[in-house]
Amino acid sequence: METLHTIAREAADQIPPQRVLRDQDRDVIRRHRDWLLTLGPDVAQAFGDVLYSRLPEGAGASRESLENWWGRTVNGPWDDDYLAWMALVGLVHVTRRITNPMMLAASDHVVQLVADAAVLSGIPDDDRRALLDAVGRVAGIVRVVIAWSHERAVSAALYEAAGMPEGLLARLRDQEVGAFLERARAELNL
Repeated sequence: METLHTIAREAADQIPPQRVLRDQDRDVIRRHRDWLLTLGPDVAQAFGDVLYSRLPEGAGASRESLENWWGRTVNGPWDDDYLAWMALVGLVHVTRRITNPMMLAASDHVVQLVADAAVLSGIPDDDRRALLDAVGRVAGIVRVVIAWSHERAVSAALYEAAGMPEGLLARLRDQEVGAFLERARAELNL
């Protein structure tokens, strides 16, 4: 399997240019850094409520770990090392049986928590919209890297376990998915 930095870069390179993090996003997050950091305990609780409540005892991250993640996410920098760390999270999710749908739902819940708190915060409308767009971009990038890392880890593990080249495994996968797709179209009368 590739290095975490390589996986993170591959994932980030697939993000459409309209959704990458811009300088203005970094600026608005920095302007509201102190307020965002106060949400750390609520963010940690949100993960516990939405994601970790579905997992076996001890499978989730500690509250302290989640608050540290939130602090690093708010403080930046959102550089290659941060993205590699998010790629590591994807590997951890595989081993803890946290699926991408579970991760995406939990991430969406956190973004909604920030949005709800921003409405109550009194941040002026234009600045609040800019802040929420920036938070959404960071969350989107995090989700992309975690999901890609998760996918790459599963694929590489299957390659290693099956002992066949990854390209061949991908072709076999595509053939099977093609058959699933034909049945799905028939099921939906498409």
